[in-house]
Amino acid sequence: MDTAQRATVARHSPFAIRHLPFARFDYILWLFLLVVPALLTGCGSASAPVTVPVTLPAPTPTTVPTLAPSPTPQPAGPEVTIWAPLFSVLEQNTVTENADLIGEINFFWYELARDGSIKGAVQSQYGMDLARSAGVRIVPSILNGGFDRARVAEIIHDPARRAQHIKAILALVMENNFDGIDIDYESLYPEDRDNFSLFIEELAAALHAEDKLLSMAVHAKTEEPGNWGGPQAQDWVRLGAAVDEFKIMVYDYHNGASEAGPIAPLAWADDVLTFAATQLPPQKTYLGVPVYGYRWTGSRGESLIWRQVNKLIEQSAPILQRDENGEAWFTLDTGQTVYYHDAESMRVRLQTLLTAHPDLAGISIWSLGGEDPAIWPTIRQEMH
Repeated sequence: MDTAQRATVARHSPFAIRHLPFARFDYILWLFLLVVPALLTGCGSASAPVTVPVTLPAPTPTTVPTLAPSPTPQPAGPEVTIWAPLFSVLEQNTVTENADLIGEINFFWYELARDGSIKGAVQSQYGMDLARSAGVRIVPSILNGGFDRARVAEIIHDPARRAQHIKAILALVMENNFDGIDIDYESLYPEDRDNFSLFIEELAAALHAEDKLLSMAVHAKTEEPGNWGGPQAQDWVRLGAAVDEFKIMVYDYHNGASEAGPIAPLAWADDVLTFAATQLPPQKTYLGVPVYGYRWTGSRGESLIWRQVNKLIEQSAPILQRDENGEAWFTLDTGQTVYYHDAESMRVRLQTLLTAHPDLAGISIWSLGGEDPAIWPTIRQEMH
């Protein structure tokens, strides 16, 4: 192992990588602080996960269910899906103006509660109707709240509770006439791998029987089994065979618990997609694309959306630079370093990766409302 490899392993140690949800989790908290601060009473910033002991029963025999045919295939050619933590006027206008690009929206309305139930509700009927009228699929996400592994483990390792959870998800989809569901259960452990695969296979069979889609978000990796628990819990061959949309979160290479650096290096992203092509059909694979940034103080990073970065630039007038990945960065007089994604980094990313991997299903953007508005004409030019 050479020096560069050792540095990469150190940067991606289990301790550091377990902080990878920083951008997603911190951004959600930031949005809610603006909109519903009462909900955050007693909540702190993202920190090292608390390990909750889970007593596992004897392993469940791995019996892969007979999968019903997938729903009607989506149109050929790369499409855009987008995760939507909130859906205010800004986000509504974005979807309306770019409905020709956006194939699917993943509303962040639901999470897995500690008792195994699904907590949440439709938060914007108007927004949902607006998206539907524009021809955009409605496939809400279900999260394991706080990326709590224990909530998921207690369900997937118990056949009865797993079946009940699948029944609840199917009921949620059917009652609201969603086009499907997006499973975003992150930061699991290696010992969850087989039963997590079985859960996804059983859920896919139930949804496909009703002509509904199954989407899922997965951690990035460049080889099996992966270099920390999150990706090690995800068997890409089995999961890829079961789901309709396999969304790889190809970001947070440098993150809130690492030193400053590019958030999604192109060479790494290319390696992730190259490996993915050996595990599942590229026609199911979506490239997760970041539209956020980080401001680092030493080895601690704070996630920023594009508007926050733009305000920093206006206030501080730093010397703007761009690395070989197309990522923009600058250093403040305080010594803090900022890396972020904008329309130019999107252009470079799409040109490079879609050329190298032309059969991808599309891209999945994290997240709606946090982006440089100029990414939309860039996406239109590069993908259509």
